[in-house]
Amino acid sequence: MTATRWEVRMVRAPNPGPLTGPGTNTWVLGAGESLVVDPGPDHEGHLRQVAARAEEVGRLVAVAVTHRHRDHLEGARHLCQMTGAPLARHHLEVEASGELPLHDGDRILVGRAQVEVLETPGHSPDHLCLHLPEAGLLLTGDHVLQGSTTMVNPPEGDMAAYLGSLRRLLELRPRRLLPGHGEPIEDGPPALEALLQHRLQREAQVLEQLAGGPAAPEELVPRLYAGYPEAVLPLARGTLLAHLLKLEREGRVRRLGTGQPTRFELS
Repeated sequence: MTATRWEVRMVRAPNPGPLTGPGTNTWVLGAGESLVVDPGPDHEGHLRQVAARAEEVGRLVAVAVTHRHRDHLEGARHLCQMTGAPLARHHLEVEASGELPLHDGDRILVGRAQVEVLETPGHSPDHLCLHLPEAGLLLTGDHVLQGSTTMVNPPEGDMAAYLGSLRRLLELRPRRLLPGHGEPIEDGPPALEALLQHRLQREAQVLEQLAGGPAAPEELVPRLYAGYPEAVLPLARGTLLAHLLKLEREGRVRRLGTGQPTRFELS
């Protein structure tokens, strides 16, 4: 049986910034028909360009979003109105009739080929990745980024779920990663392994710091992120809190009282 030959095009949205890097990557996948993933902001010029790319590839079967954050979702309904294609999103986020609910293990039929849906919570509860196993391609949304690490910010972000999802992706051994921001990542397994080890090393650093006495995330940020740009420090605070909440659930740390800021110590 001949493997599906996918056509993959990236249209970068004009929304660069501290959280979006050079901008949101909108992916157009083609295999006779087309699928758009993460249409990005509601920017007329960008959406028209995406619609044109999809039309060049083939009939647009759906507009899919990896998660509910504005920089990925905002332009989805507008693009659906422009093209007549339905919106496909996490089943718990469906808001209107005609939207396609996506569950873990679902398949999106594009021409004669299939895109596998993977639930990958962590960055957000509704996060999805899309897998093209025959092509060795994995669309990672914000779960894996190029050039930066993913924000895991409680209460929406969950570090235990994020690491579990990351291990699941690593088991797939995808050849190439297509992230929601930045450039494609050409060697998937080493990149996923490096990201997993980075998060585990950060967790070990948190425990090492708490061995010297109780601390709050705000107190840990300058110790663990010395030399980082000022703009990332508030995001770092959220990530450290996510690590601490994971460790608390595991019984490895405990919080001290109910004061602010919330401080933690080793159990």
